[in-house]
Amino acid sequence: MPHHDTTALSGTIQHVFAHRFTLEADGAVHLADLGPKGAEAFPLAAGLQVTLEGERRPSEIKVARIAAEGRAPVEIHHKKPHHPGKAKSDPRSGAPVDPAAALAAVTAAGWTPAGEPRRKPKHVEVLARQDGGAWTELHVDATGTITKEKAPGADTWGAALA
Repeated sequence: MPHHDTTALSGTIQHVFAHRFTLEADGAVHLADLGPKGAEAFPLAAGLQVTLEGERRPSEIKVARIAAEGRAPVEIHHKKPHHPGKAKSDPRSGAPVDPAAALAAVTAAGWTPAGEPRRKPKHVEVLARQDGGAWTELHVDATGTITKEKAPGADTWGAALA
């Protein structure tokens, strides 16, 4: 995870683009981002003199605190970005996905599993069928919920489908 330096600037807002704005400070122009909720809490206007603190990113400054004369300072909390594919467990429970628990959940839901379950970062894939019907690939998350049902691929399940 990249480390971003904290910066503090005082200057004049030049242009406003929804929740982003340009700030002229120290002889340079900086792009700053309040976020939508921050812009609701601290209305922006061209020509306004402000003092801000935030995290300097390659493209902009994520404003954490902004103030102007005659206005109360506003603290802004930005949500951390979610990077799909990075989690090794279910984000809701924090627990790793257990293949044995996934098999138990599939059986409890009335399915008959076959073959070995396949562990994935956020779910377990189980080949199963109901009442002798067609084979189905089930995706089971760490909470034991079947989140997806799809036709199994012969290249993935090959021998188990025979």
